[in-house]
Amino acid sequence: MLAVVAALLGQVAKVDIRATGTANAEQLKLVLSGFYAGRVGGGSTIPTTDMALNTDTPGAYVIEVDSSVATETELDAVWCMSETQTRDTFIGLAAQTAITGLSGVTDVVTCVGASGEGCAASTPCSSDPAPDPAPDPAPDPAPEPTPEDKDDDKDELSTADIVFIVIGVLVAVAILVFILWPWLKTCWTTPEPRLLPNPYVTSSPGGLALPSLADVRV
Repeated sequence: MLAVVAALLGQVAKVDIRATGTANAEQLKLVLSGFYAGRVGGGSTIPTTDMALNTDTPGAYVIEVDSSVATETELDAVWCMSETQTRDTFIGLAAQTAITGLSGVTDVVTCVGASGEGCAASTPCSSDPAPDPAPDPAPDPAPEPTPEDKDDDKDELSTADIVFIVIGVLVAVAILVFILWPWLKTCWTTPEPRLLPNPYVTSSPGGLALPSLADVRV
């Protein structure tokens, strides 16, 4: 359907070969047909009857392709698959003078446009939509902990555990010091001497100490 619309509008895929010599039209069409085979139309061969050779422009041999096998856009897009390599390959085929009759092939310009005209320049390959970027690869899953790793985690103490242990020890020491403080205090203080009463001295009613009878000797 697209090929029919293109024909009505006069839009064709054009291969503008810049060369000298006397072109063998049928052989040149066969070369282009074989070049397109496998590249467009699901591997179908474009018949040479769908092609026309225009030699109105000096030094240019324009093959116009209007085929039901592939649209003009599909035909033109072939040259952008690997632009430099694709064009060089076809130049090598077209330059076989014994087959195509061409010599001095310098360039191949491809475009889509009205029939009867050459190509001012090739269709830019950058006009094709860029393919979607490939998604980023998923990150590797974290390895599962081995039994040895789990045991190591149990044996290690966190910073919070260490802080609570230190606080607990300090509180226990403070309580112990408070309980034993009276006894500990005696370790560095000397008790004051106490005077014991003399059992041999008795006090008089007036407050004077009198010797006891045991101290009176005859």
